[in-house]
Amino acid sequence: MSSSRLGLRLAVCLLNISEARRKYIVENVAKAALLEKNGQKHPEVSVLSIFSDQEYNRSVITIAASVAELGNSILAACLEAFQSIDMEVQEGIHPCLGAVDLIPIYPLSGIGVEECGAVARIRTSLVAQRLRICLPTKGTWVRALVRGDPTCHGATKPVRHNF
Repeated sequence: MSSSRLGLRLAVCLLNISEARRKYIVENVAKAALLEKNGQKHPEVSVLSIFSDQEYNRSVITIAASVAELGNSILAACLEAFQSIDMEVQEGIHPCLGAVDLIPIYPLSGIGVEECGAVARIRTSLVAQRLRICLPTKGTWVRALVRGDPTCHGATKPVRHNF
């Protein structure tokens, strides 16, 4: 039986972080996506894969979850990445915009692209509020922009500091 017939509303996020060489940081970001606030593994969230490119010093963490839980998982992973990745010392051949610079969200089952976009916008707002940074959205993905962007009201962190 397909997941859509079971009523499951599933989406996936390909979280792009600017770290690959320090495996423990990548694993901690992935682990943050999996855990509930009480520290227990969330039953509706899975990390499907982690791809790390050493030369680029970039990893893509694939997180799948129910739509109701994906946003919380993304938020937890982003907060861990922002706290763990120091962009002042980050090196790699990939031109990164920050500790987390791309958060694409794709529908898997029982959900449309529009709702994925809504999840991205809501989580972006929460991350930006918590860290006092600017993370504008476009469609179902999020990309960090420079501080001088006129849409970045209230951003207090300079471009190379963990965003």
